[in-house]
Amino acid sequence: MKTANSRGIRHWESMGLDLVTLRVFKAAVEEQSLVRAAEREHLALSSVSRRIAEMEARVGTSLLRRHDRGVEPTAAGRVLMRHLGTLFDLLQHATVDLEAFAAGRRGYVRLQANPSSVAGILPEALAQFLRRHPDIEVSVEERMTVEILRAVQVGSADLGLISGTVHDADVQVLRWREDHLVAVLPVDHALASESGPIRFADLAVEPFIALSSSMALQNVYRREAAALGLTLQERVNVASFDSVRRMVEAGLGVSILPEDGAVPYTRAMRIRVRQLVDPWTTRALAICMRDREALPAAARLLVQHLIGREDL
Repeated sequence: MKTANSRGIRHWESMGLDLVTLRVFKAAVEEQSLVRAAEREHLALSSVSRRIAEMEARVGTSLLRRHDRGVEPTAAGRVLMRHLGTLFDLLQHATVDLEAFAAGRRGYVRLQANPSSVAGILPEALAQFLRRHPDIEVSVEERMTVEILRAVQVGSADLGLISGTVHDADVQVLRWREDHLVAVLPVDHALASESGPIRFADLAVEPFIALSSSMALQNVYRREAAALGLTLQERVNVASFDSVRRMVEAGLGVSILPEDGAVPYTRAMRIRVRQLVDPWTTRALAICMRDREALPAAARLLVQHLIGREDL
């Protein structure tokens, strides 16, 4: 049995980290009680106590602090708990993948996409892919780029659609398509009466309908404003493109959105759109994955479909 790697770090098996014991530990922390953990896991109290004590002995540090009211994790226990959420999520995804094959489907792809991708070409591209591959199931979650990168890193997502301006050494990235940003204005705004492209500097001095700070786009706007020696007048911060459009329509300020998230709504809403001349307003969207060579066959097919190449 492996006990250590070349750097002297012990192998997980030598520390007694079997899945049953880890599940028991997780239950004890969540229930704050060994008794309730035993009931939840359908084990004898003595078995629960013994498993955790043996794991602590092998790890070489206490993981639970016992007191009259029950138990709570130590600092080391809290570190372990942070990893267990990801571990059991991965096991659940593995179960879903296996069930897909058992049900006669060829595969299952877990895709997370940022709002720019969801507002753009993704729905049509995905519908076309599923018509071509009815035996593949794709789950889609809309998330912020930072969240997507984390999900791909830990394996809780197979693929991510993110801003191409974000770089992370722990994932592999393929260029997908270009995304054009446009100015979004109330119909009665002075800038809406003019035609032709507009400069970001003209918008940056207006009350601005901003996105959430967790969204990559908003950080781009702030950075570009700072480069001009300006600070955005963020009157409202919202979490979706729809909320941005509604706030602009109400006359609360101006904003910037991806073209696909603004132009299709100009007929139904009292908003106007103008092109932006700044070079940074044309940006790349990208597909990220943890390891291109290790992609499941179904995920590889989806990437090939999205980028229009079969030589991936």
